[in-house]
Amino acid sequence: MIEQAVKDLVCSVLKLPPDQYSEDLAAGDVPAWDSLGHVNLLMAVEKHFGIALEVVDSIEIETAGDILDVVKRYKHLN
Repeated sequence: MIEQAVKDLVCSVLKLPPDQYSEDLAAGDVPAWDSLGHVNLLMAVEKHFGIALEVVDSIEIETAGDILDVVKRYKHLN
């Protein structure tokens, strides 16, 4: 399930307890989600799902829900 995989990745990369995860979770909500954390998160998503995000998509991702939407869109394209 894509939703669970995204949740697991976000929690793992950002060292966030699963009970603090929501699709509304945004970069400003978690100290670990800084610029480096953002890059690490996107790299983990690309590796896990076997996708290569376009730069514009990487820039527009601001929440965990955005990550989920982008992954679903990319997986649908493949």
